[in-house]
Amino acid sequence: MKTFRIAVIGCGAISGNHINAIIGSGNKICALCDILPERAQEKIEKFELDNVPIYTDYVELLEKEKPDSIHICTPHYLHAEMVIAALGRGIHVLCEKPLAINMEQLHAVLAAEEASTAKLGVCQQNRYEPRMLWLIDYIKEHGVKSGLGIVSWKRDAKYYASGPWRGKILEEGGGVMINQALHTLDLLQHLCGMPTHVTAHTSNDYHKDCIEVEDTATAHFELPDGMMCHFYGTTAATADLPVQLQFVTMDKVRVIAGNDFVLLNGKPVEIEDTRDHANLVGKTVWGTGHAILIRDFYNCITEGRPFRVSGKEAAKVVRLILSMYQSNGQRIEILS
Repeated sequence: MKTFRIAVIGCGAISGNHINAIIGSGNKICALCDILPERAQEKIEKFELDNVPIYTDYVELLEKEKPDSIHICTPHYLHAEMVIAALGRGIHVLCEKPLAINMEQLHAVLAAEEASTAKLGVCQQNRYEPRMLWLIDYIKEHGVKSGLGIVSWKRDAKYYASGPWRGKILEEGGGVMINQALHTLDLLQHLCGMPTHVTAHTSNDYHKDCIEVEDTATAHFELPDGMMCHFYGTTAATADLPVQLQFVTMDKVRVIAGNDFVLLNGKPVEIEDTRDHANLVGKTVWGTGHAILIRDFYNCITEGRPFRVSGKEAAKVVRLILSMYQSNGQRIEILS
């Protein structure tokens, strides 16, 4: 296996998952970048990195270090421009979600992906959780008649104050849907298929004093075959509740699933838990899929295989979310 020289851009909380997984996959971190160099220095000390330069300008990093690949762990509004800059130089990119925060960015990123010889992947890591992999196979075999996704978490003023971009429409691009609930909606779409229409409501009901974006959202999705899927998300709960996906299969089995459980008609399914909890970095709600996803990304590059969460694939959930924002209670076609 080739050893990739990888730079991590953005050294906030989620970057620890990437650094840990890069080291664990046998690849080399060649540089770190953050507008606050002390944050990069903290990661160097925490992960005992030797001779790793720190940059505050990602373009300078790309030009001087010429890495094989970059991992983008910056605030949402910077993702698209950084993806395009790297792909245009033939540098592989693994980007944190969301891939983009508006349709103009999304079209530009997909054009850059199409034109580049490098590979683009997106960290929608819940697709790699063991129970989700089992569920994907189960739904493929049994089919689905109806689906529902639920994300009910608590986020308060302290959380939104933890980064100047959080809760800001121009920097975060939205609220509960594009940040917290994206992964669950991605799985719902992946399991049920891509909708053609949506009727959605988004509102800021409980955090008016600290954010500009939605804290609550509901959506009714219509698929080409007439199937309906539904979604509910909020960051205004009084405590974090387990994320849930619910389905009725074509043979009328009721499925309720999350990263930690699968129930079929109310009975738990025993699924081998291959997750590496001992080396988990960051919040438990992020799951343990980063390490598996990152290893697979570099295996795909080495072996010339398609990566399962390419830019084109990751764009689907962004289109759903941006369509929800545009709906405003009206039935509209999914943006394309």
